[in-house]
Amino acid sequence: MNTATQKAANIREHDITFNATDGFPLSGRLLVPERPTAAVLLSPATGLPKEFYLHFMRHGAEHGAACLVYDYRGVAASAPKDLRAFKMDTPDWGRLDMSAALERLIEAAPDVPVIHIAHSVGGHVAGFMPNHQKITRQVFIGVGFGTWWKHRFPKQPLIDLFFWWIYGPIQLATKGFIPSGGLWGGSTLPAGAFKTWRRWSNKADYFRGELGDRLKPHSFDDIATPILSYVFTDDPLTTPETAREFLEFMPRTKKEVRVRRPSDLGVKALRHQDVFRRSNSAAWPELWKAVLEGT
Repeated sequence: MNTATQKAANIREHDITFNATDGFPLSGRLLVPERPTAAVLLSPATGLPKEFYLHFMRHGAEHGAACLVYDYRGVAASAPKDLRAFKMDTPDWGRLDMSAALERLIEAAPDVPVIHIAHSVGGHVAGFMPNHQKITRQVFIGVGFGTWWKHRFPKQPLIDLFFWWIYGPIQLATKGFIPSGGLWGGSTLPAGAFKTWRRWSNKADYFRGELGDRLKPHSFDDIATPILSYVFTDDPLTTPETAREFLEFMPRTKKEVRVRRPSDLGVKALRHQDVFRRSNSAAWPELWKAVLEGT
C-alpha cells in the first residue's frame, strides 16, 4: 500500500445532514483524517453541488485537514421538494447556512485552526456569517465584484445579459426556479438567489450600497482574519481589479490578491471553476499550501 493509499484509508468520509441556524436541513460531505491538524470549510460557488469539489477536498484531507463541503439551501441535495414555492435570499447562505456549517465542522474537528475556502459567491456572502471570528484565515478563489460589465469582454458580458434578462426570466415563468442544464451549468437555483444575483450584478458598486440598510445585519466591517484571494488570468468573471475592489468591503482585514496563470500552476486552464477538477490536480499543492500554511 503506497503512502497516498494509506492516508486515504485513514480518512472517514460520509454524507451528513445538519441544520442551518434557522433549522433548515442542509446536506454536506464530511472528511475527517485520523488526527486532523486543521479544519477546512469550503463554501461553493452559486449553484455548484458539493460533489464538484470532492476530489479537491480529498487532497486536503490526505494532508491532514478535516474538511466539510456542503450545499446551500435550494441547491442540489439541500433543495426542498417544492422549489417553485421556496422562499430565500442570497444572504441566507452566509447568515444561516455557512455559519451552521462552520459550527458543524468545528464539532467534528475541535481545537485545530479553522480555515475557510470561499469560491466565488462563497466569498461574497462570507461577510454575512455572524461567527466569522472563529476562522483563522480565509482563502478566496475567483471572488470579485460581480458587476456584469466588469467581466472579461466581449463574450462573458453577452452571456450575462442573456442569462439575466432572457433565459432566467423564461425559466422562472415556466418552472419557478432555474433548473440544472441548458445554459445554466450548475445545479438548481432558487428564484430568490437568481433575482438577488441579477440585482447586484446590474449595479456599479455590486451590493456595497445595500450594506447600510437592505443587507443588515452583516459583519463585513468586523472581519479581521487575513484573506488571500486567488485570481486566475483565464477567469472570465474575476479579474485582479475586481478582486481588489471586493476586498475593500472588509476594511479591517489583512488582504492579498495573488494572480496566477494556468502555466504557473502546471495546467492548461483554470478559468472560474476548472481549478477544482481532478484533471487540474497539478494546481492543488500550491492552493493547499496557502490554505494549510497561510503562505
